[in-house]
Amino acid sequence: MHKKIRKHSLMVSDNTGAALIITLLLMTLITGLVVEFVYEVYIGTSSLSNWRDAQKASLIAKSGQSITSNYIKGINELSYTYYDELLLPVELDFGPETKLTVKLEDENAKFNINSIIYENNDDNDKALPSLKRLLKYLNINPDLALLIADWIDEDSIPRIGDSESNAKNSPLWDINEIKFINGIDDEIFNKISPFITVYGNRQNTPININTALLPVLTCLNEDITEILAERIINYRESSPFESKEDIIGVDSIWGNLLERITVKSSYFRVTARAEVNGTTRVIESVMDTSMNIHLWREG
Repeated sequence: MHKKIRKHSLMVSDNTGAALIITLLLMTLITGLVVEFVYEVYIGTSSLSNWRDAQKASLIAKSGQSITSNYIKGINELSYTYYDELLLPVELDFGPETKLTVKLEDENAKFNINSIIYENNDDNDKALPSLKRLLKYLNINPDLALLIADWIDEDSIPRIGDSESNAKNSPLWDINEIKFINGIDDEIFNKISPFITVYGNRQNTPININTALLPVLTCLNEDITEILAERIINYRESSPFESKEDIIGVDSIWGNLLERITVKSSYFRVTARAEVNGTTRVIESVMDTSMNIHLWREG
């Protein structure tokens, strides 16, 4: 009788231990599932929040573009423009942890590289030498101007080497395209990109003498020295040119360049940067004063 009771006790003890182990395993499994669920909810909520912030930032950046387009419309009413870059004040309140900055850049302050080739594929005998001078001023091999010319025109005879095999045979739509040209690396692109554009009339895109930087001014003519370009810059800082003929009063040499200069810009690059709770969206565009959009890029 004593042995049976002991055996029964052992069986009860074994069953209790097994139940405890199963309970612990179940609790561990449930805890894991709860942790995973909470994590998934957190990740899902965080992703939803980031998506919402990104959408809001994108809409605010578009608002910045719209604000600037109204500003550009007003430029048509001016007889001249005199800034190469401008940060526009934005007084609208988009809510906490939200910021909008809008930068306006004058594309007419830059040299239009598409202008080196006429629409009939002939070399522009004024613009092509100007691009060479610009490259030389920036300590870049001026022969790269010929590679750019081969990239743009549709002729089958290359100006240099085998550049015809590396050609688009049409005007550039964006300055970043010149990175695809053999011989132009990131270092060269970073040197030249602040001074070039692809927007404007291929026949003749005038440079705004009120906004052009020194390298652009010096490239217009071989007789324009750095000293003369600096004289123009110093003069316009206190008294912007109201007409292109006014520049002759600074130096008569400019009288031969009147068809290549202007005092009023017509193409502008707009960069609207919006930030919402650390999420950033940037919209870049190029507009003309007739409100035509030549570039729209979001990132």
